[in-house]
Amino acid sequence: MKRALAALALLLAPIAQAQPQSTQPQTPTLDLGSDLPSAVADEHITVSSDYRGSFITVFGVNPDRRGRGDIVVVLRGPGQPATVMRKHRVFALWINGAPVRFSDAPSFFAVLSNRPLRQIASPQSIWRYGLDPAASAHLESAVPLGDDPSAYRAALTRLRRAQDLYQEYSGRPSPEARGGLTMFAGGLFRAVVRLPANAPIAQYYADTYLFREGRLISSQHIPIDVSRIGIERSVHNLATDLSVLYGLLTVLLALGAGWVAAYFFRRA
Repeated sequence: MKRALAALALLLAPIAQAQPQSTQPQTPTLDLGSDLPSAVADEHITVSSDYRGSFITVFGVNPDRRGRGDIVVVLRGPGQPATVMRKHRVFALWINGAPVRFSDAPSFFAVLSNRPLRQIASPQSIWRYGLDPAASAHLESAVPLGDDPSAYRAALTRLRRAQDLYQEYSGRPSPEARGGLTMFAGGLFRAVVRLPANAPIAQYYADTYLFREGRLISSQHIPIDVSRIGIERSVHNLATDLSVLYGLLTVLLALGAGWVAAYFFRRA
């Protein structure tokens, strides 16, 4: 009997060793390839006749429990064709050179990060993931012989920065800056971007990135709709969809206004 019990114990020993030693739930392994949990405060922004711009707030949380890594938020507007011409001095005159056309340049571009972008990602990563507006501008035509394509990309970026259409912020918002990215305890973050009134009325995308030691860990892609409402939307749709009818109505309205003005002036 004792020998039988000993043999049974030997058979059950490997099974007992394979059983978990604790009944506590196991912490799931973080999937670093998953999306970065983030959202926007308002996915639909309406534009009326007194529209003067708006603020877009992007918030999220770093999925790393220890809060390791850097956060980059990019707000992109729709791509549009653009043309850049370089001025050349001929004697005492400045004349425009041959036009260089971009087939698809961001109409609006804002990049926000918790520290300077060049300290977060390498130039190759910045170019690969389109974290710089120049990297997102696609040349359509060849540049003049002897010119550097990067000079035209830099010129496009400089011109649109002057129009507040290209923005870059690192760190928290300040009274001087109209945007910035704030990191909170627990991995939470919030990015605020000001969309100026001269930015196109269209669909935008907010992209959030988590970098660690220069390597992209996860990201998220969020659409934002900016659309017109009221009479302005009706007029815009008429001018866009029925341009011939819109032109005829504009001419008739101008003729009618002129006739009414002439009628009252004659009576006066």
